[in-house]
Amino acid sequence: MNESVAGSPQPNTFFECRVRLRDLPNQAKSLTLEAPNREAATQKLLDQGYMVIDVRELGTKKGGLRNILSNQLSSSNKASGRTSFLFSKRVTTRELIFFAIQLSTLLKAGIPLLRALEIVERGIANLSFQQVVHNLRKRVSEGSTFNNVLRSYPNVFPWIWMNLVEVGETTGKLPDCLEEIAHYQESAAQIKTKVATAFFYPGILTGAVVAALTFLLLFIVPKFTAIFIAQKMPLPALTKIVMGVSDVLRLNFLGTAGLVVAAVIAFAYTSKIPSIKMTYDRMTLSAPLFGPVLMQVAVIRFTRSLGTLLRAGVQILQALEIAGRLVENLFIEAGIKRVAQQVRGGQGLGTQLEARKMFPVFMTQLITIGEESGQLDRFLDLLANYYEEQVDTFLSRLTTLLEPLLLIFMGGVIGTIVVSMFLPIIDLSTKGGVGG
Repeated sequence: MNESVAGSPQPNTFFECRVRLRDLPNQAKSLTLEAPNREAATQKLLDQGYMVIDVRELGTKKGGLRNILSNQLSSSNKASGRTSFLFSKRVTTRELIFFAIQLSTLLKAGIPLLRALEIVERGIANLSFQQVVHNLRKRVSEGSTFNNVLRSYPNVFPWIWMNLVEVGETTGKLPDCLEEIAHYQESAAQIKTKVATAFFYPGILTGAVVAALTFLLLFIVPKFTAIFIAQKMPLPALTKIVMGVSDVLRLNFLGTAGLVVAAVIAFAYTSKIPSIKMTYDRMTLSAPLFGPVLMQVAVIRFTRSLGTLLRAGVQILQALEIAGRLVENLFIEAGIKRVAQQVRGGQGLGTQLEARKMFPVFMTQLITIGEESGQLDRFLDLLANYYEEQVDTFLSRLTTLLEPLLLIFMGGVIGTIVVSMFLPIIDLSTKGGVGG
């Protein structure tokens, strides 16, 4: 059922418009509008307080025939129930950031949501993501809200997307909320990249050490052992130790490898059980050397996400629930849920966080100051930036220290094995020389 809106002074073009009222985001309706062009029609709808989904020009028979054919094709596709098999390629964080920025820019320029999705879809190189955006556009054109459609793809869009988009649609600030999403994901991606980069080279060195030791103990040492036994040579204590380790590893290699694989599988399986994963998460925070930096990463995720949500207009209790999930640590998430219950009862956020003794006192004190000054989101951003610098400094120093230590360890262990194999030969040649 179409409703008519007052036409423009130049009633030369009619447009069929799909819109929603900002205070009723779940109810879409169709309007027929007269305007000189598409941009003018869109602006008129925005001025009247509508959220614009789509604006289509009406008129020519060719256009009408094309619309009929497209509707028939759409119906036949829906009836066929075809399933796309393009979702094998993962949608990266970088692609989601670009998607949010582009969509925000287009919406700020006054382009309707449906048209903006169509423009962004054409520029996406990832075919699986392009299909996702195509499906988003299709379902939005059928009357679904943007945030409800996003919830159909939880493996593509993070939890924060659905909530901020819902706030944006409800308040009429969808472009600003998309911009906040892009800023948050950019910051989260940077800290994740810093952590991964810091441990990449040490991880490669560790793998090289393990591979070299395994090769020496399984293939090289046994050959020397056979020679020593055949020659009945007297062996130093160091040589006997290395040969013993080699024999144990060689004779029990399959069993040892099986135990390692079983341990990895068991860890992966038990990590999916909430109660056990919470224990793992608590243990990692207490680990020497790496525990403090993991806590700082959790602080960054919590403060960054909470600040983003509050700035976008999300209520404090809902923001705490979402931010707790985004920390990606069940132990901390459970503590934040208990804090949220106290905040619901009228307690201060900073005071309750400090009472739980999970987070650093510096963080909880600044949150308290932010609450008292009415600038909580600003202080949360300051905390996130401060701890990002702390983590960056720690990882830089750790990388600088670990690289030479690993190289010394690698050289020392391999050198010990090599020397232990040549000691009997050196001793024999020395005794032979003395005896001669």
